[in-house]
Amino acid sequence: MAAGGPASELIMFIVAVIIAGSVAGVLAYVTNDIAHGINDRGSLLADQLRTDFAIINDPNSIPVSGSGPYNYTFYIKNIGKIAFPFSNSSVQVFLDGTLVPPSNLTFTDTSGKGINSLNPYEVGEIIVTRGSQLPSGTHTITVVLDNGKKRSLIFRV
Repeated sequence: MAAGGPASELIMFIVAVIIAGSVAGVLAYVTNDIAHGINDRGSLLADQLRTDFAIINDPNSIPVSGSGPYNYTFYIKNIGKIAFPFSNSSVQVFLDGTLVPPSNLTFTDTSGKGINSLNPYEVGEIIVTRGSQLPSGTHTITVVLDNGKKRSLIFRV
């Protein structure tokens, strides 16, 4: 029996090394996965911090043209550090809490030319087309970019 003791101890040592190696491998994988998740989240947050805009209309004087349909013009200024998509497929507009259909939105630069992105410090226009005139009183427009950044403006008609 004396000869069986070292053999069983050797087997137990080998099993312990295999288990320790497996646990170390799993911990390394989990740690690596967490590190990649933190890196991805940090990149997304940095992108959101570099993206910013403002609705720069005078809230008491919103430009309107037409006599049915009516076109309301809202000026958007990119005050961030990077360009962002600026089109009816990447920007959502809410008027008094109701989503404006993309077909009723036109995105242009200040000279009226269609654009697809807004560079830093540039001003673009969102023209909201409505079949009827907004009733007199206070209204709210909310503009939401594709990364979730949003701004609102309370205005009077």
